[in-house]
Amino acid sequence: MNTIKQLLSEIEGSYFEEYTELDQEVNQLEYFSGHLKRMKDYSKTMFVCITNERRQYINQMRPVKWADGNDQIKGKENQFALIVTEHPIEDPSVTTPQFIVKDSWRFLLEFANKMRQNFKKPVIAITGSAGKTSTRMMITHAFKEEKVLENRGNHNVRFAIPLYLGQLVGDFDLLNLEVSLNALNTYDTGSMSDLIQPDIAIVTSIGEAHLSSLKTTNNVAYYKSKIFDGLKENGTAIINTDMGAEELAILVQAAEKKTTDILTYSLYDTSRVVHVSSIEQKKEYCEVGVHFFDQKIKIRLSVPSSGMISNALATLIAIWKIKGDVSAYISAFETFRPLPKVLEKSFYSNEPTFTFIDDTHNASLPSMKNAIEYFKAVRPFYEGKSILVLGQIADLGNTSASIHQQVMEELTDVPADHVFGYGEHFRELFNEQSKHKQNYQWFETLPELTQSIQQQLTNDSLVLAKGSVTGSDFHEIDKYIRRFSFKEMA
Repeated sequence: MNTIKQLLSEIEGSYFEEYTELDQEVNQLEYFSGHLKRMKDYSKTMFVCITNERRQYINQMRPVKWADGNDQIKGKENQFALIVTEHPIEDPSVTTPQFIVKDSWRFLLEFANKMRQNFKKPVIAITGSAGKTSTRMMITHAFKEEKVLENRGNHNVRFAIPLYLGQLVGDFDLLNLEVSLNALNTYDTGSMSDLIQPDIAIVTSIGEAHLSSLKTTNNVAYYKSKIFDGLKENGTAIINTDMGAEELAILVQAAEKKTTDILTYSLYDTSRVVHVSSIEQKKEYCEVGVHFFDQKIKIRLSVPSSGMISNALATLIAIWKIKGDVSAYISAFETFRPLPKVLEKSFYSNEPTFTFIDDTHNASLPSMKNAIEYFKAVRPFYEGKSILVLGQIADLGNTSASIHQQVMEELTDVPADHVFGYGEHFRELFNEQSKHKQNYQWFETLPELTQSIQQQLTNDSLVLAKGSVTGSDFHEIDKYIRRFSFKEMA
């Protein structure tokens, strides 16, 4: 049992006043009132009050909407076991012990480090231009019978990492974190991998993301390679080799500085210790044959894009490193579901019947290619019209034109009756293509786009939408789809 007195020993700060009850158990940590639920008991929770000044600092001095932690819990102070704050709450009705610190962010880092040093069970850290969230969720799903601590949603930035490490104050069997590039850059304390100290570090992909700031995929690889900085002695590096040779070399060289246990996987390269040997596509799932070290195994995936298959390979290796055998976990892949809007499938039964696959959670060039390949694979299972809808990729900077041109090149043999484009970065490309191919069309607004989709539908149609969640309102396409579908049912 972790008590207030034990947890704060050797931590810089002081109690607001003398407290007689410091043997209170603490098994949870929070810093944002938005995560608090009405009916939950927080009598064993430490609440760290992050000031607006500290929050902006973590955001590299850019303005951010954040209420001072003291204000967030006003009127709720006595619900907690402990309050950590820079500014004492002097209201005499507040009886919860207060620990006063000079810098709430530095306290959080120090406390997170202490919890990490005390945690002796496996720690996984995952990064990549695409696939890190789905891989993290897949690993957690595989270990659903155990108590896994993981990110909320895709909360994976610098500000997030110490929160989850601090939550190791609870009783967990595994820490499973996805880590964004924001948490691996040189700002503040540098790579958060040094704080995480993973036993297993995974890189799922390197692709055309963050290019507005990093300019090249080599730079993306360099910063993603920092996931290995904090790798524990005798730790394991797991790397997807399906990327450019230079980018892969950057990752491998960084991993080699920390460990000799480097395991690689690939969809295509049969020289890798884990690779795909066969894929049999069905309408609702695919069966994947995997060459797994010296074994041949088969898994079923209900979300069977090439990206998800690649994520499954990383998951299999992580399971094997932790458990030594994967056989008991094979069935978990068939029941796995990723985040909403990640190849999320909805069937609309009113005529004309159609299936809508929403993949607007986010987009990069690799994930765009994955979505197009998935569309090609499942198209034969639908007898009606097929419509591929592409929204622009955000955060590409000066490379935007060339990246979007590469997306267009992927459409050469796509078996779509209609290919619709959305977003300014696709305007000229689609307008040019439509001069030669009548089934290509660009739209300026979502109402116009979805009206055209509605007009083209026939029974058993397929509609797949892929694009970035930022930079436009494209991610709201599902609302318009539901609106016209339900209207027809009325």
